[in-house]
Amino acid sequence: MRKILVLLACAAVLSGCAPKSNIVSPDSTEGTVAGQPDFDAKDDVEIDWEQAKVDAEDMFTDVKEYPYSVDFHLLLQPEQKEIMLVWVVKDDLPSSEIAKYSEALVKGFNDMVSTQDFSIERSSDTSYGGLWKTYGLSYGLAPESTQDDEDTWFISGSYPAGTDFKLPSAEEIQKAVDSVEAAEAAETEAAE
Repeated sequence: MRKILVLLACAAVLSGCAPKSNIVSPDSTEGTVAGQPDFDAKDDVEIDWEQAKVDAEDMFTDVKEYPYSVDFHLLLQPEQKEIMLVWVVKDDLPSSEIAKYSEALVKGFNDMVSTQDFSIERSSDTSYGGLWKTYGLSYGLAPESTQDDEDTWFISGSYPAGTDFKLPSAEEIQKAVDSVEAAEAAETEAAE
């Protein structure tokens, strides 16, 4: 019984000595409530391009999401507002995947950067995103074994900032692949 009385006395003394709480209540009119993110678009947001590069490398080298992925390179000229995206993929990337990977590259990079600057329009079914209104884009899907030879890339393109561009569709890519294969076959046949 004496232990219980001592514990109750200690609890009473300690509860009377507690410092005033400085937790901000949601009803508070003093400043901003802690823990509430600010989603308003801001002017002059400076993109952390090093972080963008790290995030893009993580995204585009995820072989669970992109099984043909090998490596990713971002080349940036911020003063000229030019961005070059090079996605190194396995040599056996099927032609049926080229359009899918190209679109994932252009839209995915835009959306990843838009997480730093909410004023950048995210991509959609009808848009590659708002980054390309301000920055020029050069992109390519490069086979691993010949990544340094742009003539061998699966696809590449370049668009000035603000250009209303459209990436080639899967059908257009397949026609181009079929045409190249037919030319190579005719060349081989003529050599024999």
